[in-house]
Amino acid sequence: ARSASPPQGSCCYTRRCCTDATQLSATTPVIMRAAAVVLALALGAECFAPAPTARSSTALNAAGHAVIVQNKGGGHGEIGFHLAKNLADKDLTVTIVQDSAAKKEALPFSKYGELPSSVNVEWVDTSDASAVEAACGDKATHVFDNNSKKPGDAAPIISAAKKSDAFYSFVSSAGMYAAKGMLKEEKKVKDPPTGQREVEMTLEKELPGRWTAFRPQYIYGPYTNKRDYLDWFLNRAARDLPMPVPADAQQPVSVTHCEDVASLIGSVVGKESEAGGEIFNCGTNKMCSYDDVCIAAANALGKEALVTALPPDTKSSFPFRPNAEGFAVRVRKVMSTLGWEGAKHNVLEDIAADGFYTKDFLALGLDQGDLDTSKDGLELCQNLEQDYGTRGVHL
Repeated sequence: ARSASPPQGSCCYTRRCCTDATQLSATTPVIMRAAAVVLALALGAECFAPAPTARSSTALNAAGHAVIVQNKGGGHGEIGFHLAKNLADKDLTVTIVQDSAAKKEALPFSKYGELPSSVNVEWVDTSDASAVEAACGDKATHVFDNNSKKPGDAAPIISAAKKSDAFYSFVSSAGMYAAKGMLKEEKKVKDPPTGQREVEMTLEKELPGRWTAFRPQYIYGPYTNKRDYLDWFLNRAARDLPMPVPADAQQPVSVTHCEDVASLIGSVVGKESEAGGEIFNCGTNKMCSYDDVCIAAANALGKEALVTALPPDTKSSFPFRPNAEGFAVRVRKVMSTLGWEGAKHNVLEDIAADGFYTKDFLALGLDQGDLDTSKDGLELCQNLEQDYGTRGVHL
């Protein structure tokens, strides 16, 4: 970088050139003087030009190194894949520290080869704390923990984050809410606390101001290894079976595409000061009802939606919360605080006849064969004929 002022006893490049040109004027012909002036002007313009500046960056801006600690599967199994793509699009280099207990040939892990070249995958035994800490390294600007279910799981990741002064984002769970209906972040959580809530509390103590938590709810996607949420509806529609739903089926539900989950979590990049110490619900802003999902699944397969009413709070095979009020996360806070633009996907479109999810369902042959409905609770629906007709069906 240039000095702000010339060294003592000398002039700047422009003044020196001008002086040389003046000296030349006394001894050279006019043409030489003109050439000297041109040279002085050229050097002077360059001398006064601003020095090139590097791209504005800080330790926690959109340029950096993100580490994603990824579990072996389950409901959160697909998050790491989409999050890595999202972060790579933000110009971060990415390391996925993948639990080696995951099956490499299974989705989404079999798709890791399709990730951008700026994404590296390290397969690590996540039960080995020292191996996890070593894999996280000490150069990260951001850590995304999609693995921990209790404080002990998070300990080596927290240690690595401290060494690199990284911002820690924890993928928690909305399952900890004890409240019902539309859920805001300040709603009551379960007591005693769940393991994920204990991780949140540990982060508040260990990394004050340099952590945040995201609480996802029901997730689906093209590479999911947990299809229960939506297959429940398609399975029954395909076989002309009733869909026993708690209460009147009008409860709100938040069913979110994994790409939208990843984009919401990734919105923390560049907003670390706003996110520090905060907890955010993680779901779609495109709400629907239980009934909407039933009807969309039936329409996709050209069937009638045989929606029957179960008594509220009945334990059955139904994949969502069985209470009459529903159980759905509100995401206004993350939209206003981190500037998340909202979901790009809509579950009702994705399970339509031309939606990717229904196409995959049929391609996998999941509409064929017998279905175990022994836990559907159909025998309980008979008591509600006065509310829902002779078959317990409302259309």
